[in-house]
Amino acid sequence: MRWIVWPLPVRRFRRRVPAVRLGIVLAAVLSLAACDLARSQPTPAPFTPPTYDAGSAATPATATPAASAAQGAAAPLPILGNRTDAAGGLPLYTGEVLPEESVPVIVEVGGQVIELNMEVGQRVNAGDILLRIESSTLEAQRAQALAGLEAAQAQLELLQAEPDEADIEAARAAVAAADAAYKRALEGPTAEELTVAESQLRQAEAAVKRAQAAYDQVAWNPVISALPESLQLEQATLALEAAQAQYDRLVQGATADVIAGAYAQVASARAQLRRLEEGAEPAQIQAAAAQVRQAETALYLAQLQLDKATVRAPITGIISQVNIAVGAMAAPGNPVAILLSPAVKVVIPVEESNMAALWVGQPARIRVNAYPDRTFAGEVAIIAPELDPATRTVRVTIRPTGDAAGLAPGMFATVELLDE
Repeated sequence: MRWIVWPLPVRRFRRRVPAVRLGIVLAAVLSLAACDLARSQPTPAPFTPPTYDAGSAATPATATPAASAAQGAAAPLPILGNRTDAAGGLPLYTGEVLPEESVPVIVEVGGQVIELNMEVGQRVNAGDILLRIESSTLEAQRAQALAGLEAAQAQLELLQAEPDEADIEAARAAVAAADAAYKRALEGPTAEELTVAESQLRQAEAAVKRAQAAYDQVAWNPVISALPESLQLEQATLALEAAQAQYDRLVQGATADVIAGAYAQVASARAQLRRLEEGAEPAQIQAAAAQVRQAETALYLAQLQLDKATVRAPITGIISQVNIAVGAMAAPGNPVAILLSPAVKVVIPVEESNMAALWVGQPARIRVNAYPDRTFAGEVAIIAPELDPATRTVRVTIRPTGDAAGLAPGMFATVELLDE
């Protein structure tokens, strides 16, 4: 019989880490028990807050009681603020240097830029020419408006001018001729006119007979249409038709249209004569004067548009952006440049709790990172009439009162508002 031996599993025992930790804790307890807990501990020295010296911007030293007694009633200069300066422990306001004025240069008429007299960083004065736009169309419109004004002024002067005797006599003759023509239209043709018309008709008939006889003699020719006899017959026939129409018109007399036209000529001639003899009516003069004023306005508008083709600097300042080039098309209403005024300001937010300590004219000190060792003097110029509902702060504008040549728009600034 065979015996089968099964292998037994071998267990690996890990280090008992919890037991080690328990030993460390017991050792610590024994050490504390060996200490003398009843022994009195040393009393720490009281903390004395630093004082600020109004005459120095350096880091204040820790003030001792003796030094405080020596200073007497000298109190630190109170500074309002929303941030603490790490160097002096003073609260400061943070803001941004902004230009006093930022004006976009906008063209008011469209066209191609033919001249550009500005570049970034250039200083310009108010009224300097910055660019010119092609203006041939605008010049033509101005010339047209000028011609309209001259015509309106000439018409007004004609109405206001005193007529001379020659003009009056000519107007009287025109009236007489118009009257005679109107009477002839009403009475019809005279016997003499009928005789003349009948004679012309007979002559035309005779001419047609002669031309017809000559045509009949060569009618057999295949090219008869190219012979002169054919042309003569055609011309004689047309003359006969015209003479017949004239005779028929005289026999029938004047039509209603002819009579009305003759009467209109009479009325116009008489009105012209009356105007020359009595002068123009006040209403006519007023109408002519109104046309002159209308023409003057049209000329003014044309000149105004022409002037806008030359873009000038609206203020004295420095060019910060140029968005156009020579040859480009400028669209009305689009800004082509940005002009910044030389003067700057700093706008800071002040908490609602410090509004009572603000006043216009309050002195301030301005510092920027570009000049860490330099201080710019300023004062409160504007206190906004309302607070920002999100931050409960009021916008306060600080304007430099001294040399501010180093302050440039866009700089980060810190401001101290002095309560003095």
